[in-house]
Order: sequence, then structure tokens, then C-alpha cells
Amino acid sequence: MPRLLIGKTKNSFFGFIRNRLISFLFSIGFLFCSSTLWSLPTYKDVKSAYLPSDIQVFDRSGELIQRYRIRNDYRSEEWTEYERLPKFLIDSVVHAEDKRFFEHKGIDSNALISSFWENLTGPSLRGASTITMQLVSLLDPDLKSSASKRKTVFQKLKQIQRAVELEDSWTKEEIFTAYINLIYFRGELKGISSASKGLFRKSAEALTPNESYLLAALIRSPQSSIERIVKRVCLLKKERDGASDCESISLFVRESLFRNLDYPQFPSFVPLFTKTILDFSFEKKINEDVNLSSQFNSSLSLHFQRKVEEILKRNVKTLTNKNVKDGSVIVIDNRTGQVLVYVPNIGEESSVSKLDLIRSKRQVGSTLKPFVYAENFEENKLTPESILSDSPVGIPVYQGIYRPLNYDKSYKGNVTVRESLGSSLNIPAIRALSFLDINEFILVLERLGITGLRYPEFYGPSLALGTADISLLELTNAYRTLANGGNYSELKFDLSDVSSNSRRIFSPKTSYMVSEILSDREARSLGFGWDNFLSTAYYTSVKTGTSQDMRDNWCIGYSEVFTVGVWVGNPTGAPMLDVSGITGAAPVWRETMDLLHETIGSKLKKPDGGISSDTISLSPLSKESGIEKTKATRILTPVNGSIFALDPDIPLGHQKILFTFSSYDVSYFYYLNDEKIGSAGGPYLWEPKKGEYRLQVKDRDNKVLSLSLFEVR
Repeated sequence: MPRLLIGKTKNSFFGFIRNRLISFLFSIGFLFCSSTLWSLPTYKDVKSAYLPSDIQVFDRSGELIQRYRIRNDYRSEEWTEYERLPKFLIDSVVHAEDKRFFEHKGIDSNALISSFWENLTGPSLRGASTITMQLVSLLDPDLKSSASKRKTVFQKLKQIQRAVELEDSWTKEEIFTAYINLIYFRGELKGISSASKGLFRKSAEALTPNESYLLAALIRSPQSSIERIVKRVCLLKKERDGASDCESISLFVRESLFRNLDYPQFPSFVPLFTKTILDFSFEKKINEDVNLSSQFNSSLSLHFQRKVEEILKRNVKTLTNKNVKDGSVIVIDNRTGQVLVYVPNIGEESSVSKLDLIRSKRQVGSTLKPFVYAENFEENKLTPESILSDSPVGIPVYQGIYRPLNYDKSYKGNVTVRESLGSSLNIPAIRALSFLDINEFILVLERLGITGLRYPEFYGPSLALGTADISLLELTNAYRTLANGGNYSELKFDLSDVSSNSRRIFSPKTSYMVSEILSDREARSLGFGWDNFLSTAYYTSVKTGTSQDMRDNWCIGYSEVFTVGVWVGNPTGAPMLDVSGITGAAPVWRETMDLLHETIGSKLKKPDGGISSDTISLSPLSKESGIEKTKATRILTPVNGSIFALDPDIPLGHQKILFTFSSYDVSYFYYLNDEKIGSAGGPYLWEPKKGEYRLQVKDRDNKVLSLSLFEVR
């Protein structure tokens, strides 16, 4: 009985001391901390501010296509809610860190008094921080202490006060969830999800008891030695399960901690596309204060991406004997500017698989010619039927005399602008550039989104032949400007369909004339023949280009819905062997276009069920332009400027000149020197007589649709 009385007296004494000490600490804490501002965050605030180290990119249908690391100071996964945590993980962490977590109100008074007493009687300070106290230290920068320095007394008082405040506002489940997501476990592993994936290659939901014991043992000192961690895990397992098989535990801990912690970036279908998104988003963040979340719903179509990757790889392989090693493809939706396909190289087989060849700048060859002629049309200096001389020319430049040649090193004589652009003749294009102020033309290119251009004198007349270094990304979007009737807007990598930084570069009429020439199979035949990969069964306007010494090969074109850009060549700049735009990039462009139009509308519907690409008009011209979206109405024969000679050996009445018109319509009529001679509803044979003639086609309103001048001798 006396022993019992002594025991009760002793417990009462320590209880009295404990209560007095806690009251004293709170009094000091209140006096010290009352003047300190403490903005208590909500659980929702903390969760919203949490940023995983990786960004997740989804394609336009909602499929996860890429995880990409954006934080290098730690590794973390998505926030894991309390309901997804295994019960034995929760129990293990609570047992190891704060046994009375679910009973106390932020402070474990028993642990606190023991810690205080040991501090008075011994050299070491035993930790008494509860899970709540540890959490407020993570949330409040004022409470953080360095690894080599303990908290001061005043910091500890602040920590106690704020832990009590947090317990009054948050539930225990919220406190534990925030804690387990914000603490470090080992190395750079922050949060339970990253620790589970980094150490065990699994999600937190699938953790086993032994794995939970190891994670709980790592919390107090994540960087401890293997031996020390093994002892902790063994002790924890013995206390929880009653088992003490430390040999197997030691093997398990060593295997887990010695495992390579490099994360498998899975999925990783489009890492370079994701980097482009981040780069463009960073620019917008600087210019427009745009924040990028940890999840990004991209405009990319994984369905088409995979198919176009295969098209590119297969075609590049067929050109191996021509010293073609790589290529890239981009597909853009004309109306929205959304990037649908982004193939930066041929993938793992590429010697530069980490290099984005879509954004690499290279000489673009003849692909700049449409813009040279477009600006001439815009300034009313040329029309599609204007005559240019394709003959030898020497242009004085500061190095000497510049003597350009055509691709086939031949000359065609007098040719129309239509033929010059359609057949990609070099000398007429240089003559066309000479009609322009080259300074103004470079400004036009810059307004088309082409950056990094040098001063005009650097290029000289060769600019018409594409000696400027431009990326496939910029060039393809410039062609999309023509597809949209001369209206430029920035590219989009997300699903928004609102035009960004839209501006008019060319008039609808100019854009239409250029587009119509680039779609004219006959105009193209002079340089490329009738049968080639550029001729599609649906409306397309397309241009090829080859840089000097056959180092780069391009094919860029657009339909009513899509603009497709293709580059093939060598990343090292090594020349190809006898590869032109028709044989190099054009097959890839044609296959890609055919693929897109085979399934148009079925694969590009917006996830919200909105308007799909097959229900909207994406013609090169708006209806308001007043120009019909048809093939140009023009006289095909006789070609403007033709000269005919009567053959004295053929009797009169047996010699005929064929008049043909591009659009047969019974309401159109031929007029020869202002005299109506017959219907343009079909071919017309006219008996020639010596003289100069003006052939016109007029509609029923007497409007002139086309004019051709010719002479009979």
C-alpha cells in the first residue's frame, strides 16, 4: 500500500510539473508570437500550391502521352489523397513519428516534457515534434532550420503555437495527407508517391507492409547510413509485427536503396514536343504572365502522330542510298493554328534523337518564292499572267557578279509568273525580287513569324532562292497564312481555338492567286512533269525546295483543312545525292496529306463534342473576299504572247488555232478583237489570219474573265 501511495504521489507530481511547464511555455509563446503575423493556410491552399516535378501532357483525346521533368531541385509525383494510402502505411508512419497523433491536439505533452527534462539533464536534445509540428515547419519558412542547426527556443515556441492553430482548422486526415506528400524520404524523393515509385517502382496504393516500414524509417533521417536504416526497420517491424528477422530485412533494405533512382519517363512519346510547349509557354509567362499547370491538354493527335512517324521513317529508309539520314514533319490545323502532328526526327534510329529538327534553322531553298510573288501581287507590280524572262543574267554584288542558274541548268525564255512559280524557276524569281524593296520584303517575312533574319545586304538577290535560315516550324506557319487568306496567327499547342496575335499580311486576292498557282498542275508541269507526288485528288497548294548543294529538302503545302511541312536531309549538313523536292520530301508530304484526308473529321473532333474539322470551311479565302473558291478562270490556249506562223504548204481552211478555257460554261463567250465569235462552253477552233489579236472570255454580264494577246504571221 505505501508503494501505491508513493507511485500516485510521483505521478501527481510529474503531472503537476507537466501542466505547469506547458502553461509556462504557452505563456512565453504567446508573448513572443502574438506580434508575429501567421497566415494560416487551408488544406485546399496547400494542395493547390503543390507542384509535381513532372508535367503531364495529354493528347487532344485525353490520353497521357508524356511526362516531362520541370523541377530539378526535387522529384515528386501527383498529390496522393488519404483514401488512397494503405492503412498499414498510415499506422507505420504514426507509430514511428507520433504515436499519439490521433489523440493529441497538435502537441504530445508527454513527449514534450521528456524532451525538456532530457535537455536539462543531458547533452542531447531528444526530438518531441509531432506530425502536426513537423507539418507547420514545412509550411512556414520562419520555422525552417538548416540540416546542421537545430531550431532555436523561440522557433520551437512558434512551432507549438502554430501546430495548435492548425489542429483547430484542419482534420487529422488532412494534416497527415499534407505531411506525407510534403516530406522527403530519400535523396530527391519528395512525397509518398515519388518515394513509392523511386524505391519500389509502384504506386503508394500497392505498398506492402515491409515497404511501408522502410518508408516510415526513412522519415526521421532520410540520408542515414544503410546499417542505421536497417536497425530502424527491424525495430519497427518487431514492434508492429512481433517478428525480428533482421537478415531478410537487411537484404530487402539494401536492394531497395541501392536500386537506380533514375525515373523511367513513362510515357515518353513526345519529349521534344513537350519541350517546345514549355519553351513557348515560358515566353508567354514572361510576356503575358501565363502560368503553366502540372497538366497540359495539348492539341496533338497521338493517332496521327504515330502514323506520320511511321511514314517518315519508311521514306527516309528508302533514301539511305541517297545519303538521306533524317527528317521531320509538322501538321497544323489551318483555322485554329493547333499543332496536330509534331515529328522532330525519325526517333531512336536518328543520330540526333535529342535534337528537334522542326525548330532547327536551315536554308529553305525555293520555298520562299511564293512570298516573293505574293508581295509583288500585293504591290500590283506583277500578275499571274505577267511575262518574265528566264534567260542568263549577271547581277553585280559586292563579291563580283552573281549568275544564278535554274535547277536543271536550262532556260525557258519568256514565261508567265504562273509558270515561273509553278515550275519553281530561279531566274524569274530573282527578277521578281528585284522589283521589291528588299528591306520591306524582310519585314514581310518577319511579320509572317520568321525570326532571326539578317540585314538585307547579307542575302542580296539570292534571298529569292531561300538562302535565309528558317525553321520548319516558322515556315509551315507562314504557308498557313496563305491558306487562311493572308491572315497570320500564332501556333497553338493546346486545344483553344482563339486566334493569337492575328494580323493581316496579304490580301485575300493575293493569297488566292498564289494558292491557285501552287495548285495548278499544268503550271507545275513545265518543271516537274504531269505525274508526281504533288498532284492530289483533293484541293492542295504545295511548294518544294532544295537548298544549295542539296543539303536540305523541303515540301510544304496546304489543303482546305491542314498545312503540312516536311524536311528531309542530314542534321550534319552533309549533301544528299541527287535528291529533289519531288523525290525527297514530297512523298512524305503526299502520304501524310492522304492519311489526314482519309479520316478527316473522325479523328479531330473536339473532346467536348464541339465543331469538328470536317464541318468548317477552311478555304484559303473567306467568303467575304468576293472571289470564288474555284480553279482560276483563264484562257489556256493560246498562251499570252504566242506567235503563230501560217504554213504556205497547208491549204487555207485547214489550218486552225485551238482556243481553250479553264472553266467550261455555256454562259461564257469568246471575243476576238471585241467581236463575239462563239461559246466558251468547250474548245473552239478558229481559222487564223495574219494580224495581232486580243482574245477575251466574257461572262453574260460582259465582264472580262481572261485575256490573251497573240499574233499570226
